[in-house]
Amino acid sequence: MPENYEVVYTHPTGATATFIRHDGELDALAKALDSEQFWVFKNVKSLLVRNDVGDLAEANRLMRAIGFSETVREITKPQPVAVPEPVAVAAPVEEHHGLHLPGPSYWPILLGASVTIALGGWLTFQTLSITVIAIGMVLTFICMIGWGLEQY
Repeated sequence: MPENYEVVYTHPTGATATFIRHDGELDALAKALDSEQFWVFKNVKSLLVRNDVGDLAEANRLMRAIGFSETVREITKPQPVAVPEPVAVAAPVEEHHGLHLPGPSYWPILLGASVTIALGGWLTFQTLSITVIAIGMVLTFICMIGWGLEQY
């Protein structure tokens, strides 16, 4: 009797019973069984938990008696696959520790202030407003260039 196996019992009505024995433990799943089938399912489960010689054959006989057909599959350990050695050695990858953020800067706040000055000139309808708009635009341009050329 195999130590690790899976047994799936199917009935023409669509009822299924699945037993999986792996590493000494048994998992059982029943779907759409009526009361008689469930009773036999519980008896088969108690047989397969013991895992004595002939228990699987007896379980198959009990399930066949109520109209189930079985599919038995032995579970085997996967065989290791030989991995070929790489021909070329890849270049070492630089490791980055933590997040890479730019240093602190005053340019963003100065740009915001200069844009506020320029837009404030548009809101006032005085003769001085053209001068305020011009000063705000010049300061905005200087702040954009300064922020863009800043070294990190």
